[in-house]
Amino acid sequence: MLFSRFGVVIGLVFLLPWLALIGLGGYWLWQHGWLYHAVGILSANFALVYALLHWCKKPNESLVFNPIDIQANPNWPDDANAARAELEPINARWQTETDVLTNPSKALALTNEVLTKIARHFHRDSPYPVLEFPLPDLLKLVALVCNDIQHEVLDNIPGSHAFKVGDFLRAKQAVDTLNKFKSLFNVGNWLFNWPGAAMAKARGILFSKGVNTVANEISQRLIRAYIDKLGYYAIELYSEQISLDDSLPTERISPYSGEDIDKIAERGQQQEPLRLLVIGQVSSGKSSLINALFGEMKCAEGPLPTTSEITPYLLERDGLQQAIVLDTAGYGGLTHPQASTVLKTELKKVDVILMVCNAAQASRAADAGQLQVIRQYFQAECSNQALPVIIGVVTHIDRLRPAQEWLPPYNIQAPDNAKANNIQQACSVIANELDLPLNHIVPVCLAPNKSIYNIEDGLITLIQQEFKAMQRVYYLRCLRLQQAESYWQHWRKQALQAGQAVLKVKI
Repeated sequence: MLFSRFGVVIGLVFLLPWLALIGLGGYWLWQHGWLYHAVGILSANFALVYALLHWCKKPNESLVFNPIDIQANPNWPDDANAARAELEPINARWQTETDVLTNPSKALALTNEVLTKIARHFHRDSPYPVLEFPLPDLLKLVALVCNDIQHEVLDNIPGSHAFKVGDFLRAKQAVDTLNKFKSLFNVGNWLFNWPGAAMAKARGILFSKGVNTVANEISQRLIRAYIDKLGYYAIELYSEQISLDDSLPTERISPYSGEDIDKIAERGQQQEPLRLLVIGQVSSGKSSLINALFGEMKCAEGPLPTTSEITPYLLERDGLQQAIVLDTAGYGGLTHPQASTVLKTELKKVDVILMVCNAAQASRAADAGQLQVIRQYFQAECSNQALPVIIGVVTHIDRLRPAQEWLPPYNIQAPDNAKANNIQQACSVIANELDLPLNHIVPVCLAPNKSIYNIEDGLITLIQQEFKAMQRVYYLRCLRLQQAESYWQHWRKQALQAGQAVLKVKI
């Protein structure tokens, strides 16, 4: 307690001259009419300090630079996006390391951690996951990386196209020489102008702290950008997203689309069309839907499936990319014995699945089971592709109660009568049982004695809105086909060259 009182007395004795000085200074300022100016300056200073303290409580906000955003490839399959999400813990852990970019051992450790994490995601059963890639794919990736770096340097470093590397070395040598003379100048300054030297030293300390803050922020941004970019290229490599061909996968027609087009008409286009698969139970209205899409009779409408084959139709209409519509045999009830086998082989070749459901039919078990088989098939056997965009087309809505009423259009988003309310409820039930988003369910009327309803404004509009998602499925489908064909083409070419080399040696 005595020590505490003694400390208080010492503190008061120490503060007394300063308090007196403040009082005398305030009196002097009042005498000369500067008191209000001084109070204003102090208030502004306190406000600035408060703002800085408040800002310090928000460490996530950037001081100078915004984060460098490395976007994922929109054409990646779901498994690749899951691999990219695994990089977040690595990003968070390495943000505290400030010397990664200047310490070769840390940079190598970070690189190895990122590559190992991505490689193990795609090759869990391999004892050497980092080595699970073909050499030509690695060389193609190196070329892509160099091309990206070239554009980044040209776009973001002013004068990079004009200055030589030797110019930067000579500039560094000049700065080092100036720093030597600066040291001599500082010694003289302390001898002959110590107040100015002290102020300069204080400014230097504040400036260096600011520079260190900015440097740390730059380092954090660059580390995140390095991890994201390295992860991006690692995913491209280990998920087999790299094509050795110079052309885009979608710039050529696949053999199966070529066969379908040949069945319909002479081949005229050079680009792979979209492929839409129409599936549904017997008597759900698949044939009526296809006829409505084309605006004319394309396939016979009947209650019984007569074949297991899939019939292609070439669809060309305004506002929609050229597409092949594939008609399938109905499932449920009387079905062809080979229908499921044929359908399974066709699944990996399509970009959109139109599942036709009868609104007046209570049972959805067959539809739900069919979709479950499709999802399991892609998850187990086509993980390097994307699940086709699935759209539910609800037919026979004119039969919903009140059955005698048919006065379209109906506002399904905000029903204003019993018919519209029943249509909305039917769509909601079907979306729930098929595990589809409600906005992927389109009610239509295809009855022959009524005008076609909601094909143009509903179904075609939804297909156009989902075009970005369809393009991802479309690209991955064409990429896998191109890679498979290229694989065997390279084998044939290498075997031919090896044979020619053997013949030359014998001769």
